[in-house]
Amino acid sequence: MSDAARKTVLLLTFARRGEEEAIRQAMAALREAAPDAVIVAVGTPVSGPVLEHLGVDELIIYGDGRGARSVVREARARRPAAAAVVYWGPGFAGHLKLELLALLSGPPRVLRLAPETPVRAVGRSRLALSVLAKVVTAIALTAAGALVCGTALVCLRLRQALAGGHRAPRA
Repeated sequence: MSDAARKTVLLLTFARRGEEEAIRQAMAALREAAPDAVIVAVGTPVSGPVLEHLGVDELIIYGDGRGARSVVREARARRPAAAAVVYWGPGFAGHLKLELLALLSGPPRVLRLAPETPVRAVGRSRLALSVLAKVVTAIALTAAGALVCGTALVCLRLRQALAGGHRAPRA
């Protein structure tokens, strides 16, 4: 990152138990790429102390009455030079909320950080396609689940009707 654009790096992670090493590696990579950057992490009241212990400079808390809209507004107000999404493994599955926050916070650069892999810059359009694909997949899975449940209900009602209705003796 150039010195003029360094100002703030937004660190996005779930900070779940067991992810401390991934966050530690991400922090080291960010400090190497931009040694004088202010690293601002988005965390929950539970993950906040872990993130502070791992060396973030500032923390935006999500939860305890603060909704997503106010977190996005505060992240945008920081005018981050980059958003860094920490993935728990080498794949980039999941993390829909983090990727969406990376897009909505408005940084010109988005970085993907996974354990034991180099920092990867990803374009905003590529990240938007990833978010779109994950949303479409979630909708398709929800629709498939609703279809299976609806079919099961129809089969149950049909079986009940064939057995004499809801007053039929139970076996």
